[in-house]
Amino acid sequence: MKPVSLKKVAEVIGASLASGDPDAFADALAGGASIDSRTLREGDLFFAMKGQTDGAEFARDARERGGAATVADRPLDAVPTLVVEDVLDAMQKLARWNLVREDAGPPPTVVGITGTVGKTTTKDALAAILRHAGRKVSATAGNFNNEIGLPLTVLTADPKTEILVLEMGATHAGDISALCGIASPRVGVLTAISPVHLDSFETLEALAEAKGELAVCLPDDGSLVFPVDAPATATGSDRSLSRRISFGSEGANLWPSEVEETDEGIRFTANMDGESVEVRTPVFGTHLVQPILAAMGGGVSLGLTLEECANGVARLKRTGLRGELYRLKDGIVVYDDSYNASPAAVSAVLRYGAGQARQQKKRLVAVLGGMFELGPNARAYHREAGAHAAESGVDLLVCVGEEARWYAEAFPGETLFFEDAHSAAESLHESLAPGDFVVVKGSRGVGLDALTRELRERLALV
Repeated sequence: MKPVSLKKVAEVIGASLASGDPDAFADALAGGASIDSRTLREGDLFFAMKGQTDGAEFARDARERGGAATVADRPLDAVPTLVVEDVLDAMQKLARWNLVREDAGPPPTVVGITGTVGKTTTKDALAAILRHAGRKVSATAGNFNNEIGLPLTVLTADPKTEILVLEMGATHAGDISALCGIASPRVGVLTAISPVHLDSFETLEALAEAKGELAVCLPDDGSLVFPVDAPATATGSDRSLSRRISFGSEGANLWPSEVEETDEGIRFTANMDGESVEVRTPVFGTHLVQPILAAMGGGVSLGLTLEECANGVARLKRTGLRGELYRLKDGIVVYDDSYNASPAAVSAVLRYGAGQARQQKKRLVAVLGGMFELGPNARAYHREAGAHAAESGVDLLVCVGEEARWYAEAFPGETLFFEDAHSAAESLHESLAPGDFVVVKGSRGVGLDALTRELRERLALV
């Protein structure tokens, strides 16, 4: 965010000024935002959010670390305070204004990315493509894709940003429309529609309609990139847009051929409008071809050539715990995709693991944590994944957590149960054999990253 006076901030967010220091607002400028005093940068506004703790309790610490002022719902002693009724609403208002302010030069082009799986990989790949093409890019960090994280991303973006790549998550109808109301996208990317958050949406049709809010919010001269098999409700099919790019299987505008895994990552040919280009990217897992195609479609929508997109994904670095491959002692290989899980994502990882185990003639071990937020059909989805594990040729199924027991109900082979990731981390290595290929997948709350970390330490190559 380009620095702005606290008086202007107060005007934008409708705040009154309160401070123990009468001169605190005279010439003070704010150049960013934070909700965590520990990571606050000098000049940031500290938004005192209320959650498990009251952010106002850390306002003094934020000030001592160089914070410009605190935005809170009440005056705070001896700390410059912008007093508002709703702190989150104030942060969103400031983010919205920051993208249209007249004193900051041309506003960045906003790319919105949503979908049930693949958002972060698509975001990382698109950012890599654009940076390699020489564009100044800011993108969502980690999983900051909700009503708090998105405005924070906007407010912490470099003032020189040309393209702002934003993940947009949704757990309820209207969530994506609200996010688009803060940062209006010109390009939308839908990665996939598959069962997730069904405790909120109840049906896949309702979920598709919620994800379709992105397409509905695009301007008439905007572009949408979407899976060729996505439901019409998810793609705003009745909207007249400047460009639509479908991706997926042959028959889409953009599709892959000659997909293979190498020691350096995945390789495939991307085909579009009679043009073909070889794509090599240093990530592992052929199921990642689809989100990479989605990112390439986003690059094309922003005026890049297919070849420029391929050159960019060659430099892709994924966010941690998403498809990291570790080679350990005794020929054991661990594929860590433990950041999160859904039925479609678990199936994709099982297919990948099965292919690699067959190719390398290894025993396949699947370590699966529970899949959360699946609603009343959660048990059925777990059983379906357990049956898929059997069909994929999993030799040993390791179930971590209570929900994970449902996998075993449809898996007839050898099974291990662990109450939690901590207990699995302590003893799973004893059940592994030389040459095993191990895939790890589960919802974030299971904490399987602790398990993979322990395996890497105990079975490290010396």
